Amino acid sequence: MFAKKSRWNAIIVLIITMLFISSILFLGIRANAEVEEQFIDQFAQGQTSQAQQISNGITTFLNEKVTMLEVLSIQPHQIPDDNFTRTFENIYEKSKGFYVIEYVDKNGTIVSGYPEENTPLGYNLYENERSIPFDIVRETGKTYITDPLTTFEKELAIYVWVPVYVGEDEFEGAFIAVIEIDKITEETIKTENPAGYIYLINDNARLLYDSAETDLIGKNYFDIINEPDVSRLEIIGMQTEGLSGSGTFSERNENGFLEQKIISYEPVIWKNQQWSVGVVTPLWYVESLVQSIYVKQGLFAMISVAFILFIGSFIALILFSWNKTLEDEVQSKTSELEKSNEYLQNANRKLKELDRLKNDFVSMVSHELKTPLTAMKTSSEFMKETECDPEVKEEMLDLIIRNIDRQSRMVDDLLDISRIESGRMKFNPEDVNIREIIETSLQTVEKQAKDKGINLKVGYPQESLTIRTDKDKLIRVFVNLLTNAIKFTPHEGDVEISVTDTGDNIQASIKDNGIGIPPEKRDKIFDKFYQVDSTATRKAGGTGLGLAIIKGIIDGQGGNIFVESDNGKGSTFTFRLPKELKEEDFTEIEQH
Repeated sequence: MFAKKSRWNAIIVLIITMLFISSILFLGIRANAEVEEQFIDQFAQGQTSQAQQISNGITTFLNEKVTMLEVLSIQPHQIPDDNFTRTFENIYEKSKGFYVIEYVDKNGTIVSGYPEENTPLGYNLYENERSIPFDIVRETGKTYITDPLTTFEKELAIYVWVPVYVGEDEFEGAFIAVIEIDKITEETIKTENPAGYIYLINDNARLLYDSAETDLIGKNYFDIINEPDVSRLEIIGMQTEGLSGSGTFSERNENGFLEQKIISYEPVIWKNQQWSVGVVTPLWYVESLVQSIYVKQGLFAMISVAFILFIGSFIALILFSWNKTLEDEVQSKTSELEKSNEYLQNANRKLKELDRLKNDFVSMVSHELKTPLTAMKTSSEFMKETECDPEVKEEMLDLIIRNIDRQSRMVDDLLDISRIESGRMKFNPEDVNIREIIETSLQTVEKQAKDKGINLKVGYPQESLTIRTDKDKLIRVFVNLLTNAIKFTPHEGDVEISVTDTGDNIQASIKDNGIGIPPEKRDKIFDKFYQVDSTATRKAGGTGLGLAIIKGIIDGQGGNIFVESDNGKGSTFTFRLPKELKEEDFTEIEQH
């Protein structure tokens, strides 16, 4: 009887133990599936960010090349004697990626290029039936990009055609820039995919780049797909339509077995071209990254079973402890992936912002350079072709001189901002009276204020203030701030200067009752090239460097500057400078 009861007890204990073990195994498998699903989702997001980064890198790289040629093509000058050869050499040497840059005259003949060994001088497009792109840029007046073509050296490349004009509408030919696809991918695809591959196709599904199968480059992707999975064909179709996304498909590996893979794809839309980047990773590689978690979960199951069999009373406590460890591990892995994704997304945003700033800067500088050049050219042609009286001639010469001064100031601003950013801004300290600096500054802007009927007010302390500083640069600070205040203040408005002694420092404020600055833009006005109104129709010109240079001068002498503004009611710019800044302090600032 006792033996039979013991046997039933053993059976009951065994059944209970098996139930516990089965429960643990079931929960472990389910936890593994959830962890794997979450990890794969995070990995796919990171892969998408990688594809976006490559796409933005390619767009930025190609825009840089075309922008240089477009800026050169719209300059209002005659064709130089060397047919741009020296200019091509400078662009080629300073910018990576060009195979050759050529100039075709209006008759369709290649008359110059760099490097010369890559230039077919004397080659006529019409005689060789290669004039279609040339005719397109002649008719449209716009940049045209050919589909990827094979060069004489059997390399895949794109041909960039940029029309060249003398004056506003006199067509004189075109620039041809040949950029090899290998150079584009070499400069823009910096990341690696150790287990998978990265590829690039155009809107005709032609393979332009493949990190794993270089022998397939140039072929149509629909012809080289070796798997029966129709989802792969659908993905390629979406890529040719310029769509972005991610998904999975099956593909045969080098051993002939079907292999599940994860893909993320992003379009590269540039001028009249549309490409697509694909990043592919085998699913087994992603799963291998979570093997450490699986090992720990297996160890957890073994220890749990051992405790169930031998120390049942403590199993709940051990289960809680190990579950906590696993949760922390998953959370740690998830946190690392989120940080990595955030870093990639920030990098993408910065690339887009840099691309936007570059385009805005090129557009702004082109406009600011062309405006005075146009005025000077018009005045010069008028004096050359018309017999005018001395007064008109003097007025025209004054106009030319003012526009030359305007361009000189623009170049000086660009040089100064370069010195400030590289730490090479030099200061020449001397003891100066602040009243003398302000009076000199007022004389500089007096005519500008008088033309708008601006009332200039000045408030000095009773005692004379002397400061050790770079006199010319401090005058420039006052002149720039006064010029801005006058520019953005309506007719018959007020601009007020006030100077106070704060002990070890002097504080100067320039206050106006102009248009003010919106709150969301006040933190950016000291950034280089930033314009509060950055539209092409803005009333106030300028390069957006004035306040950045002012801040560099003030900061470089140990001071600081800030702005207070009420939108629609005016702004107050205030800066502080130490009165006793020594010469060794200037030297230290310059070296720093």
